[in-house]
Amino acid sequence: MKSNLIIALLNLLNVRKIGPQKIRNLTTKYNDIEQIFSLSITELCSVDGIDQKSAQAILAYKDFDFGKKLFEETQKKNINIVCFWDKTYPQLLKKIYDPPVVIFSIGKPIKYKEDAVAIVGTRTATQYGKRIAKSIAAELSEKNITIISGLARGIDTIAHSATVQNKKRTIAVLGNGLDIIYPSENHKLAQNIVEKGTIISEFPLGTKPEAGNFPQRNRIISGLAHATIIVEAGDRSGAILTALNAVDQNREVFAVPGRITDKQSLGCNRLIRNGAIPYHNTEQVLDNISSRLFKPISPMQQSIRLDLSKRERTVIKHLSDEPIQVDVLCNKSGIEVTALLGILLSLELKGAVAQVGGKQFVLA
Repeated sequence: MKSNLIIALLNLLNVRKIGPQKIRNLTTKYNDIEQIFSLSITELCSVDGIDQKSAQAILAYKDFDFGKKLFEETQKKNINIVCFWDKTYPQLLKKIYDPPVVIFSIGKPIKYKEDAVAIVGTRTATQYGKRIAKSIAAELSEKNITIISGLARGIDTIAHSATVQNKKRTIAVLGNGLDIIYPSENHKLAQNIVEKGTIISEFPLGTKPEAGNFPQRNRIISGLAHATIIVEAGDRSGAILTALNAVDQNREVFAVPGRITDKQSLGCNRLIRNGAIPYHNTEQVLDNISSRLFKPISPMQQSIRLDLSKRERTVIKHLSDEPIQVDVLCNKSGIEVTALLGILLSLELKGAVAQVGGKQFVLA
Protein backbone atom coordinates (compact mmCIF):
# COMPACT_ATOMS: atom_id res chain seq x y z
CA MET A 1 0.00 0.00 0.00
CA LYS A 2 1.26 3.50 -0.86
CA SER A 3 2.63 5.64 1.97
CA ASN A 4 -0.12 8.27 1.73
CA LEU A 5 -2.80 5.59 2.10
CA ILE A 6 -0.97 4.01 5.05
CA ILE A 7 -0.80 7.41 6.74
CA ALA A 8 -4.52 7.95 6.19
CA LEU A 9 -5.19 4.47 7.59
CA LEU A 10 -3.07 5.19 10.69
CA ASN A 11 -5.07 8.35 11.26
CA LEU A 12 -8.34 6.47 10.85
CA LEU A 13 -7.18 3.92 13.44
CA ASN A 14 -6.44 6.82 15.77
CA VAL A 15 -10.06 8.02 15.70
CA ARG A 16 -11.89 7.13 18.90
CA LYS A 17 -14.83 4.70 18.58
CA ILE A 18 -13.47 3.40 15.25
CA GLY A 19 -12.06 -0.12 15.29
CA PRO A 20 -10.77 -2.60 12.68
CA GLN A 21 -14.21 -3.91 11.67
CA LYS A 22 -15.64 -0.44 11.00
CA ILE A 23 -12.53 0.51 9.05
CA ARG A 24 -12.82 -2.58 6.87
CA ASN A 25 -16.46 -1.70 6.20
CA LEU A 26 -15.54 1.87 5.32
CA THR A 27 -12.74 0.86 2.95
CA THR A 28 -14.96 -1.74 1.28
CA LYS A 29 -17.36 0.99 0.20
CA TYR A 30 -14.83 3.81 -0.25
CA ASN A 31 -11.54 2.59 -1.74
CA ASP A 32 -9.81 5.95 -1.30
CA ILE A 33 -9.01 6.00 2.43
CA GLU A 34 -8.02 9.68 2.33
CA GLN A 35 -11.51 10.48 1.01
CA ILE A 36 -13.18 9.10 4.13
CA PHE A 37 -12.33 12.15 6.25
CA SER A 38 -14.16 14.46 3.83
CA LEU A 39 -17.38 12.45 3.51
CA SER A 40 -20.67 13.76 4.87
CA ILE A 41 -22.38 12.27 7.93
CA THR A 42 -25.03 10.81 5.63
CA GLU A 43 -22.41 9.12 3.45
CA LEU A 44 -20.55 7.76 6.47
CA CYS A 45 -23.72 6.47 8.12
CA SER A 46 -24.59 4.57 4.95
CA VAL A 47 -21.72 2.20 5.82
CA ASP A 48 -22.58 -0.87 7.88
CA GLY A 49 -21.62 -0.37 11.55
CA ILE A 50 -21.11 3.39 11.31
CA ASP A 51 -23.61 5.23 13.47
CA GLN A 52 -23.93 8.99 13.94
CA LYS A 53 -21.46 9.12 16.84
CA SER A 54 -18.84 7.24 14.83
CA ALA A 55 -19.41 9.51 11.83
CA GLN A 56 -19.08 12.62 13.99
CA ALA A 57 -15.85 11.27 15.52
CA ILE A 58 -14.37 10.81 12.03
CA LEU A 59 -15.33 14.30 10.89
CA ALA A 60 -14.10 15.88 14.15
CA TYR A 61 -10.66 14.28 13.82
CA LYS A 62 -7.93 16.92 13.36
CA ASP A 63 -4.67 15.25 14.41
CA PHE A 64 -3.52 14.43 10.88
CA ASP A 65 0.13 14.81 11.87
CA PHE A 66 -0.25 11.63 13.96
CA GLY A 67 -0.25 9.29 10.98
CA LYS A 68 2.62 11.08 9.25
CA LYS A 69 4.81 11.13 12.39
CA LEU A 70 4.07 7.49 13.18
CA PHE A 71 4.86 6.41 9.61
CA GLU A 72 8.14 8.36 9.60
CA GLU A 73 9.13 6.91 12.99
CA THR A 74 8.53 3.35 11.81
CA GLN A 75 10.72 3.98 8.77
CA LYS A 76 13.56 5.26 10.99
CA LYS A 77 13.35 2.16 13.17
CA ASN A 78 13.15 -0.28 10.21
CA ILE A 79 9.66 -1.30 11.25
CA ASN A 80 7.52 -2.69 8.48
CA ILE A 81 3.79 -1.94 8.20
CA VAL A 82 1.59 -4.63 6.68
CA CYS A 83 -2.00 -3.70 5.94
CA PHE A 84 -5.01 -6.01 5.73
CA TRP A 85 -5.17 -5.60 1.94
CA ASP A 86 -1.47 -6.35 1.31
CA LYS A 87 -0.52 -9.61 -0.41
CA THR A 88 1.82 -10.51 2.44
CA TYR A 89 -0.85 -10.26 5.14
CA PRO A 90 -0.97 -13.73 6.83
CA GLN A 91 -3.71 -15.91 5.37
CA LEU A 92 -4.49 -17.62 8.68
CA LEU A 93 -4.87 -14.30 10.48
CA LYS A 94 -7.10 -12.87 7.77
CA LYS A 95 -9.62 -15.66 8.44
CA ILE A 96 -10.34 -14.75 12.08
CA TYR A 97 -13.39 -12.76 13.16
CA ASP A 98 -11.68 -9.43 13.79
CA PRO A 99 -8.21 -9.36 12.20
CA PRO A 100 -6.00 -6.30 12.71
CA VAL A 101 -6.15 -3.70 9.96
CA VAL A 102 -2.46 -2.93 10.43
CA ILE A 103 0.43 -5.05 11.68
CA PHE A 104 3.72 -3.45 12.71
CA SER A 105 6.64 -5.87 12.41
CA ILE A 106 10.39 -5.95 12.90
CA GLY A 107 12.81 -8.68 11.90
CA LYS A 108 12.17 -11.07 9.03
CA PRO A 109 9.05 -10.30 6.96
CA ILE A 110 5.79 -11.95 7.93
CA LYS A 111 4.50 -14.41 5.36
CA TYR A 112 1.19 -14.91 3.56
CA LYS A 113 1.35 -18.68 4.10
CA GLU A 114 3.12 -19.90 7.21
CA ASP A 115 2.74 -23.17 9.10
CA ALA A 116 2.69 -22.25 12.76
CA VAL A 117 1.69 -23.50 16.20
CA ALA A 118 1.14 -21.27 19.23
CA ILE A 119 2.60 -22.26 22.62
CA VAL A 120 1.39 -20.27 25.62
CA GLY A 121 0.98 -20.67 29.34
CA THR A 122 1.47 -19.34 32.83
CA ARG A 123 4.08 -16.79 33.85
CA THR A 124 4.89 -18.90 36.93
CA ALA A 125 5.81 -22.18 35.27
CA THR A 126 6.89 -25.28 37.18
CA GLN A 127 9.96 -27.29 36.23
CA TYR A 128 7.60 -29.74 34.56
CA GLY A 129 5.98 -26.97 32.50
CA LYS A 130 9.33 -25.51 31.49
CA ARG A 131 10.61 -28.89 30.34
CA ILE A 132 7.48 -29.68 28.34
CA ALA A 133 7.35 -26.23 26.70
CA LYS A 134 11.02 -26.48 25.75
CA SER A 135 10.62 -29.93 24.19
CA ILE A 136 7.46 -28.98 22.28
CA ALA A 137 9.04 -25.86 20.81
CA ALA A 138 12.29 -27.63 19.94
CA GLU A 139 10.59 -30.60 18.25
CA LEU A 140 8.05 -28.58 16.28
CA SER A 141 10.58 -25.99 15.16
CA GLU A 142 12.86 -28.80 14.01
CA LYS A 143 10.05 -29.73 11.60
CA ASN A 144 10.03 -26.10 10.35
CA ILE A 145 6.84 -25.21 12.22
CA THR A 146 7.00 -21.57 13.26
CA ILE A 147 6.43 -21.09 17.00
CA ILE A 148 4.05 -18.29 17.99
CA SER A 149 3.93 -16.86 21.51
CA GLY A 150 3.62 -13.61 23.42
CA LEU A 151 7.11 -12.92 24.87
CA ALA A 152 5.66 -13.00 28.40
CA ARG A 153 7.52 -14.46 31.36
CA GLY A 154 7.30 -18.19 31.93
CA ILE A 155 6.05 -20.54 29.22
CA ASP A 156 6.13 -17.90 26.45
CA THR A 157 9.78 -17.11 27.14
CA ILE A 158 10.71 -20.81 27.26
CA ALA A 159 8.96 -21.46 23.91
CA HIS A 160 10.72 -18.55 22.17
CA SER A 161 14.10 -19.38 23.72
CA ALA A 162 13.99 -23.05 22.74
CA THR A 163 13.18 -22.09 19.15
CA VAL A 164 15.96 -19.51 19.01
CA GLN A 165 18.43 -22.06 20.42
CA ASN A 166 17.31 -24.40 17.64
CA LYS A 167 18.12 -21.61 15.15
CA LYS A 168 14.54 -21.70 13.87
CA ARG A 169 11.78 -19.16 13.31
CA THR A 170 9.53 -17.82 16.06
CA ILE A 171 7.05 -14.92 16.10
CA ALA A 172 6.48 -12.86 19.25
CA VAL A 173 3.18 -10.96 19.43
CA LEU A 174 3.30 -7.95 21.75
CA GLY A 175 0.56 -6.18 23.67
CA ASN A 176 2.33 -2.84 23.28
CA GLY A 177 4.26 -0.81 20.73
CA LEU A 178 7.37 -2.33 19.14
CA ASP A 179 9.54 0.35 20.75
CA ILE A 180 8.88 -1.25 24.16
CA ILE A 181 10.04 -4.73 25.14
CA TYR A 182 7.97 -6.15 27.97
CA PRO A 183 9.10 -7.67 30.24
CA SER A 184 12.38 -5.74 30.12
CA GLU A 185 14.49 -8.81 30.93
CA ASN A 186 13.57 -10.21 27.50
CA HIS A 187 15.52 -7.53 25.59
CA LYS A 188 18.27 -9.96 24.62
CA LEU A 189 15.73 -12.64 23.67
CA ALA A 190 13.92 -10.11 21.46
CA GLN A 191 17.19 -9.29 19.70
CA ASN A 192 17.79 -12.98 19.08
CA ILE A 193 14.24 -13.54 17.81
CA VAL A 194 14.51 -10.99 15.00
CA GLU A 195 17.59 -12.70 13.52
CA LYS A 196 15.43 -15.45 12.02
CA GLY A 197 11.96 -14.56 13.26
CA THR A 198 9.66 -11.61 13.72
CA ILE A 199 8.22 -9.43 16.47
CA ILE A 200 4.80 -7.97 15.67
CA SER A 201 2.10 -5.80 17.19
CA GLU A 202 -1.07 -4.11 16.08
CA PHE A 203 -0.43 -1.28 18.56
CA PRO A 204 1.35 1.89 17.39
CA LEU A 205 4.75 2.92 18.73
CA GLY A 206 4.55 4.38 22.22
CA THR A 207 1.68 2.15 23.34
CA LYS A 208 2.43 0.90 26.85
CA PRO A 209 1.82 -2.71 27.98
CA GLU A 210 -1.48 -2.02 29.69
CA ALA A 211 -3.60 -4.92 30.95
CA GLY A 212 -6.44 -4.25 28.51
CA ASN A 213 -4.15 -4.77 25.51
CA PHE A 214 -3.33 -8.41 26.19
CA PRO A 215 -6.73 -10.03 25.56
CA GLN A 216 -6.71 -8.17 22.22
CA ARG A 217 -3.16 -9.43 21.58
CA ASN A 218 -4.14 -13.03 22.37
CA ARG A 219 -6.50 -13.34 19.39
CA ILE A 220 -3.53 -12.66 17.10
CA ILE A 221 -1.39 -15.35 18.76
CA SER A 222 -4.03 -18.01 18.11
CA GLY A 223 -5.06 -16.45 14.79
CA LEU A 224 -1.59 -16.89 13.29
CA ALA A 225 -1.48 -20.59 14.16
CA HIS A 226 -3.01 -23.86 13.00
CA ALA A 227 -3.20 -24.95 16.64
CA THR A 228 -2.63 -23.58 20.13
CA ILE A 229 -0.95 -25.60 22.89
CA ILE A 230 -1.55 -24.55 26.50
CA VAL A 231 1.31 -25.93 28.58
CA GLU A 232 0.36 -24.68 32.05
CA ALA A 233 -2.38 -22.23 33.01
CA GLY A 234 -3.90 -21.12 36.28
CA ASP A 235 -7.62 -20.81 36.79
CA ARG A 236 -7.70 -17.23 35.45
CA SER A 237 -4.69 -17.30 33.16
CA GLY A 238 -4.61 -15.22 30.00
CA ALA A 239 -3.58 -18.40 28.21
CA ILE A 240 -7.14 -19.64 28.70
CA LEU A 241 -8.39 -16.63 26.73
CA THR A 242 -5.98 -17.54 23.94
CA ALA A 243 -7.41 -21.06 23.92
CA LEU A 244 -10.97 -19.72 23.76
CA ASN A 245 -9.97 -17.47 20.87
CA ALA A 246 -8.55 -20.51 19.06
CA VAL A 247 -11.87 -22.33 19.54
CA ASP A 248 -13.76 -19.35 18.11
CA GLN A 249 -11.34 -19.31 15.17
CA ASN A 250 -11.95 -23.02 14.47
CA ARG A 251 -8.37 -23.95 15.32
CA GLU A 252 -7.19 -26.98 17.30
CA VAL A 253 -6.55 -26.58 21.03
CA PHE A 254 -4.23 -28.87 22.98
CA ALA A 255 -3.75 -28.74 26.75
CA VAL A 256 -0.94 -30.40 28.67
CA PRO A 257 -2.51 -32.47 31.48
CA GLY A 258 -1.29 -31.69 34.98
CA ARG A 259 -1.70 -32.94 38.52
CA ILE A 260 -4.98 -31.94 40.12
CA THR A 261 -3.06 -30.53 43.09
CA ASP A 262 -1.04 -28.05 40.98
CA LYS A 263 -2.61 -24.60 40.68
CA GLN A 264 -0.72 -24.08 37.39
CA SER A 265 -2.66 -27.00 35.92
CA LEU A 266 -6.17 -25.93 36.90
CA GLY A 267 -6.76 -24.15 33.60
CA CYS A 268 -5.35 -26.93 31.43
CA ASN A 269 -7.32 -29.64 33.20
CA ARG A 270 -10.49 -27.59 32.85
CA LEU A 271 -9.86 -27.11 29.13
CA ILE A 272 -9.49 -30.86 28.73
CA ARG A 273 -12.78 -31.46 30.55
CA ASN A 274 -14.40 -29.00 28.14
CA GLY A 275 -13.10 -30.66 24.99
CA ALA A 276 -9.47 -29.61 24.46
CA ILE A 277 -7.21 -32.39 23.18
CA PRO A 278 -4.96 -33.77 25.96
CA TYR A 279 -1.40 -33.19 24.73
CA HIS A 280 0.65 -36.37 24.37
CA ASN A 281 3.48 -35.57 21.97
CA THR A 282 4.34 -33.39 18.98
CA GLU A 283 3.64 -36.20 16.53
CA GLN A 284 0.04 -36.17 17.77
CA VAL A 285 -0.15 -32.40 17.15
CA LEU A 286 1.19 -32.74 13.62
CA ASP A 287 -1.20 -35.59 12.86
CA ASN A 288 -4.12 -33.37 13.86
CA ILE A 289 -3.07 -30.38 11.75
CA SER A 290 -1.45 -32.19 8.81
CA SER A 291 -4.42 -31.64 6.50
CA ARG A 292 -4.20 -27.88 7.09
CA LEU A 293 -0.47 -27.42 6.59
CA PHE A 294 0.67 -25.37 3.61
CA LYS A 295 3.79 -27.55 3.31
CA PRO A 296 3.32 -31.24 4.19
CA ILE A 297 6.03 -32.68 6.41
CA SER A 298 7.44 -36.16 6.87
CA PRO A 299 6.54 -38.20 9.98
CA MET A 300 8.47 -37.33 13.11
CA GLN A 301 11.01 -39.63 14.67
CA GLN A 302 11.40 -39.75 18.42
CA SER A 303 14.66 -38.20 19.58
CA ILE A 304 17.04 -40.53 21.39
CA ARG A 305 19.88 -39.42 23.67
CA LEU A 306 22.75 -41.21 21.90
CA ASP A 307 25.41 -39.04 23.54
CA LEU A 308 24.93 -40.25 27.13
CA SER A 309 27.38 -42.58 28.83
CA LYS A 310 26.25 -45.61 30.81
CA ARG A 311 26.69 -43.80 34.14
CA GLU A 312 24.87 -40.72 32.81
CA ARG A 313 21.95 -42.91 31.79
CA THR A 314 21.93 -44.43 35.27
CA VAL A 315 21.63 -40.96 36.82
CA ILE A 316 18.93 -39.88 34.34
CA LYS A 317 16.77 -42.85 35.36
CA HIS A 318 16.50 -41.43 38.88
CA LEU A 319 15.63 -37.85 37.83
CA SER A 320 12.20 -36.40 37.11
CA ASP A 321 10.40 -33.04 37.22
CA GLU A 322 10.50 -33.19 41.02
CA PRO A 323 13.72 -31.76 42.51
CA ILE A 324 15.97 -34.38 44.12
CA GLN A 325 18.92 -33.63 46.40
CA VAL A 326 22.39 -34.90 45.58
CA ASP A 327 22.57 -37.05 48.73
CA VAL A 328 19.31 -38.80 47.84
CA LEU A 329 20.41 -39.24 44.23
CA CYS A 330 23.73 -40.64 45.47
CA ASN A 331 21.92 -43.32 47.49
CA LYS A 332 19.54 -44.21 44.65
CA SER A 333 22.17 -44.41 41.91
CA GLY A 334 24.90 -46.07 43.99
CA ILE A 335 27.43 -43.55 42.66
CA GLU A 336 29.68 -41.84 45.21
CA VAL A 337 29.08 -38.12 45.62
CA THR A 338 32.27 -36.73 44.01
CA ALA A 339 31.78 -38.76 40.84
CA LEU A 340 28.05 -37.97 40.86
CA LEU A 341 28.68 -34.21 40.90
CA GLY A 342 30.94 -34.59 37.87
CA ILE A 343 28.29 -36.58 36.03
CA LEU A 344 25.62 -34.00 36.88
CA LEU A 345 27.84 -31.21 35.59
CA SER A 346 28.31 -33.12 32.34
CA LEU A 347 24.55 -33.64 32.05
CA GLU A 348 23.94 -29.92 32.68
CA LEU A 349 26.33 -28.99 29.88
CA LYS A 350 24.44 -31.37 27.58
CA GLY A 351 21.14 -29.73 28.53
CA ALA A 352 19.76 -32.92 30.03
CA VAL A 353 19.40 -31.78 33.65
CA ALA A 354 19.04 -28.50 35.49
CA GLN A 355 20.06 -27.44 38.98
CA VAL A 356 17.28 -25.67 40.87
CA GLY A 357 19.12 -24.57 43.99
CA GLY A 358 20.28 -26.22 47.19
CA LYS A 359 22.09 -28.93 45.20
CA GLN A 360 18.75 -30.18 43.86
CA PHE A 361 18.38 -31.40 40.29
CA VAL A 362 15.56 -32.04 37.82
CA LEU A 363 15.27 -33.17 34.21
CA ALA A 364 15.80 -30.22 31.87
